[in-house]
Amino acid sequence: MRTIIMACLIALNGVAAAADDYLVTQYRAAPGKLPELLKQIKETDWDEVEGTRPIIMRHSQGDQWDLMLLAPYGDSCTSEKCAKFKSLWSTLLRASTRLLVDYELRFLATSETPWSKIQAMNSGTGLYHIEMFNAAAGKHDALLSQRRRENEYLAKTGQVTNVIFTVTMGSDVDAFTIGFHESLKTFAESPDLPTEAFEQAAVEAGFKNRADISFHLRELIVGHHDTLATKVK
Repeated sequence: MRTIIMACLIALNGVAAAADDYLVTQYRAAPGKLPELLKQIKETDWDEVEGTRPIIMRHSQGDQWDLMLLAPYGDSCTSEKCAKFKSLWSTLLRASTRLLVDYELRFLATSETPWSKIQAMNSGTGLYHIEMFNAAAGKHDALLSQRRRENEYLAKTGQVTNVIFTVTMGSDVDAFTIGFHESLKTFAESPDLPTEAFEQAAVEAGFKNRADISFHLRELIVGHHDTLATKVK
């Protein structure tokens, strides 16, 4: 099992890549080890990797992992201090991490949303709505189109849109989205609009009607994980 921090440091010190490339890491803590796992992550001095602190999400309900980390992939260290920090985690903390984590999954994804915008969205976030999709055969592009059109619908009705990610390597998930919400209360609230406004927004976004948003999605996928998570500060 690789160290927790090294999973992110690979993202921060790997081969140069486009700004819209991301590394996602999921962990399930060993029984009774979640507090220690959280402590190790929270006490990391992310300034040592030149300020690129990953977004750390703690599972609330809906899936099997405990923590999910999102970080840009491909940024390089430009200082000796950063390189030494990477080496420290690699050589000294690998053994301790193995005692804390039962399961680890790391995979790569891309998004049209740049890291700077994601960071700005994350600043006021208290709750994440994470949806992961397994596309049906030949439906990958149609799934991404549906996700974009649903974002259009959400924007037209004054709701929070989702950041869309396409998985490129390391997972059987084909696409996932993250909604950055202020709180569970704001996530659960529905806009105060007449039914006709929702129906019109759905049609303008390219759906037959409002109900078609979910019905069409089901035609495009063979699997779906719907998860809520809170911010680790």
